Amino acid sequence: MKKYILITVSLSMLTVILKADNTAILNLLPLLFKPETAYTEYELPNPCPVVPVTVSAYSPTEEECDSDPNITAYQKPVKEGTIAISRDLEEEFGWSLGDKVHLKGLGVFEVWDRMNPRWKKKVDIFFHDTEKAVSFGIKQARVLKVEKKEKRGA
Repeated sequence: MKKYILITVSLSMLTVILKADNTAILNLLPLLFKPETAYTEYELPNPCPVVPVTVSAYSPTEEECDSDPNITAYQKPVKEGTIAISRDLEEEFGWSLGDKVHLKGLGVFEVWDRMNPRWKKKVDIFFHDTEKAVSFGIKQARVLKVEKKEKRGA
């Protein structure tokens, strides 16, 4: 009986998502993603693919980056709360410098760097502290692009 109810609710939610506009989808995001992000600040672009990715972490060392580990591939200074994305995500979904993405269970991050072309469907979270980056490990997550809502009125 519990399985039947769960399946019925899931199908109902899917029906709503497929028929809804972005505003209705935003209201359902807390059910799909951890509600640690204030979704009222963000809206979904149209279309809005949810992409499964491998998530790891990196820090500003020459071994992990290049000869100037404090500058990103976009020629920006490194900073906490940002990510590097694999180039296939840039090409396939058009994600680029400054885009905001939500990693399920981890929060909202800004695209600030790009990865070596050998990586596919991968996101690296930047940490200044190498020990924190190492202890983060490797995780699987779903990622979607979000956009900051513009404030209306003055």
